Amino acid sequence: MTTSPRHPQSNPDDPAAGPPHLPMRPLWGCGGCQAEWPCPAARHALLAEYRNDRTALRVYLGALMAEAAEQLAQVQPHTTADLHRRFLRWV
Repeated sequence: MTTSPRHPQSNPDDPAAGPPHLPMRPLWGCGGCQAEWPCPAARHALLAEYRNDRTALRVYLGALMAEAAEQLAQVQPHTTADLHRRFLRWV
């Protein structure tokens, strides 16, 4: 059985939550704070969501990194070299 990757869950009842920190494709900036995605807030949310399954988090981020590499190669080829740092090294 295959499942779709999950997006970080935000708490809509938390007034400090602000906009969700989800990737904005194809440039892969954060939709919440405009930093490179995954931004610090997205990383925090992902670590919390996957706290019991770091392997699943790495698989999810690896799939997103491959998607980002393909999309960024089309619009900003010079940005694809540092994707491993952005997507996986911090986990």
